[in-house]
Amino acid sequence: YLISKSYLQEHLQHPNRAVYAGIDPTADSLHVGNLVTLMTLLQLRRAGHVPYFVIGGATGLIGDPSGRLKERDPLSSNTSSHNVKQIHSQISNLLYHDFKMWSDDDKLIQHGRDFDDAIVNNATWYENFNIVHFLSSVGRHFRMGAMLSRESVKQRLHSSDGMSLTEFFYQVFQAYDFQRMSTQYNCHVQIGGSDQWGNIVAGCEFIHKIDGKRAHGLTVPLLTNANGEKLGKSFGNAVWLSRAKTSLHEFYQYFIRTEDEDIERFLKIFTFIPVNDIQNIVAKHLDKPEDRYATTILANEVTKLVHGEECMREARNATAILYGNPDNLDNLPTEELQKSLRDVPNTQLKWDESRNMAELALHCGAVPSFNQGRKIIENGGFYINDTKIIDYKAKEREITD
Repeated sequence: YLISKSYLQEHLQHPNRAVYAGIDPTADSLHVGNLVTLMTLLQLRRAGHVPYFVIGGATGLIGDPSGRLKERDPLSSNTSSHNVKQIHSQISNLLYHDFKMWSDDDKLIQHGRDFDDAIVNNATWYENFNIVHFLSSVGRHFRMGAMLSRESVKQRLHSSDGMSLTEFFYQVFQAYDFQRMSTQYNCHVQIGGSDQWGNIVAGCEFIHKIDGKRAHGLTVPLLTNANGEKLGKSFGNAVWLSRAKTSLHEFYQYFIRTEDEDIERFLKIFTFIPVNDIQNIVAKHLDKPEDRYATTILANEVTKLVHGEECMREARNATAILYGNPDNLDNLPTEELQKSLRDVPNTQLKWDESRNMAELALHCGAVPSFNQGRKIIENGGFYINDTKIIDYKAKEREITD
């Protein structure tokens, strides 16, 4: 059985082709690493195809071993169900925000299709399966040699912890998911991260054996920074789509602070801006990097897609207040100022007119010690309302007056 780029290109030449990606609910939120795959589905939706998001309500109880050095901690059914609901809501919001960003002509194409129709839970097709039936009807089509040759399996077998039978069988479940998507939704394209290639191939081969149909796989690179370091929850540096786990301010600032080396790649991955326009944006940015021209566009576009237009404006205002022109503070109404800054890290202190600036810096957590606070203030590194404070002995009453 041959998987070919040319076959996939030919398949996608026709409109309304169904494509899907699987998402296991191993956490109660998606993260920016997941967004790489999801953006590919959204790009295909804009090209006239039909995306499906398959949440692993069943397979999440096992956990995909791909790219992991040890087995995941098991999820309880209650935790898995909670995570499924949270991720379902996030994907639904993503689809809605993306839809609002389309032109009016594009919206006419999508008219009449409920966003929730695109979200599938694979628990629905496992709930009536028992293990004997599954092994006899599905497992018999898989060969140990091919399963052992998968890179994710070989890597784990040579690790100190080895690999459990549950994890080893994960590729069979993912292949079966693909076959169910093929028969129920006429979906013959699966998208996943580059570490998913072996599992996707297993699904293509299974569909060919069972139904005699050709299926296709498409992988996208795992998200890394300019230094090649992987980003995601498995590596402890995830930027979450949930505001409860990564605040709106932190989310926006993550993209604002994108390294120059990553800007063009991130604009291509995380936005719908045409490639020619991206090249012009990057060129303008590199002429004066300190203005953060391209990273501001990147942060605006991604925040608008994930959190919506209003939240994007809120995060943009907070950035302008904190890092922009001091006049921004005077020009904003108090209510809008409070709203814009509600996700910014903050500390509340009781007014003390006799407290000096070094004590204030210490009590609000800006510095670890009084002496370090004094040095920072004397060196011009301490501001109140965008006003530089250089006298550490100054009292609160003097500053506010």
